[in-house]
Amino acid sequence: MRTVFEILPSSVNPESCKLLCEVSNEGFSFCIKNEETNSFLGLGVYHFDKSKPAVGLPIAMQVLFHQKEILAGKFKKVCVVYSYCQSTLIPFSVYDREKNAVLMNMMFGDVGQNETILTDVLPDKSIYNCYRLPAALLEVIQTQFPDSSFSHQYSLLLKNSSVESDHLTLIFYTQKFIVCLVKDGKYQLLNSYNFETPQDVSYGLLNICQQFHMSDPHLIIHGLLEENSPLYKDIYKYFNDIELASLPSDSVYSDDIMKFPSHYFSYIFAIDSCE
Repeated sequence: MRTVFEILPSSVNPESCKLLCEVSNEGFSFCIKNEETNSFLGLGVYHFDKSKPAVGLPIAMQVLFHQKEILAGKFKKVCVVYSYCQSTLIPFSVYDREKNAVLMNMMFGDVGQNETILTDVLPDKSIYNCYRLPAALLEVIQTQFPDSSFSHQYSLLLKNSSVESDHLTLIFYTQKFIVCLVKDGKYQLLNSYNFETPQDVSYGLLNICQQFHMSDPHLIIHGLLEENSPLYKDIYKYFNDIELASLPSDSVYSDDIMKFPSHYFSYIFAIDSCE
């Protein structure tokens, strides 16, 4: 794993802290929150080498856990969020657990022995979020954090996104971006898109706007996107109402974290609401 950011405290008492983790096909991220002081103490962002086969990610994750002693602490709570695209939302009225595998096969291709299906329940929305993950990766995470709670990132977005005004929430990674579209007080779209060039992103966003009859919507951007990058500049060619996400205002952040633009890590700190 390549270290992208590592902002760690000199010492930490894990028994008074939460460990909040995000696992994706691009790597692993975490942050540490002291529940007694309601403060985020540190974080780490690590990317998997995309030149290597995807099947190597679980091994790379094991190596990372072995190297980072701080992740072996007996934390008060551990919450893991999975950011994988093979996810579908199912209304309560038609959900049948016995048919999860059939549904996922129809949506994303046959489930093999090397994949595991999980389900989140969102009672406030009257839906289930059914998703699948590489079995080897899930085993590594569950071995490292046996008592952790878990959720899919889409479930988290549905919990956290406001529907009071029309907007597009975007979370950027190195080779994918996630879109959550709210229009007319309803969630209209929640999906992941791969990209290689800035034009791929702009085209995807313009296509979404055309499909949903939106003109210059409000964009809320999370993730490692530089304001002077070709990607940001290309987005700005077509969209004027752009907001770089701020940190959740109900918590305190270490001085070292505050040195960086807030949108870099805002989506990681949002994991705090996964329970």
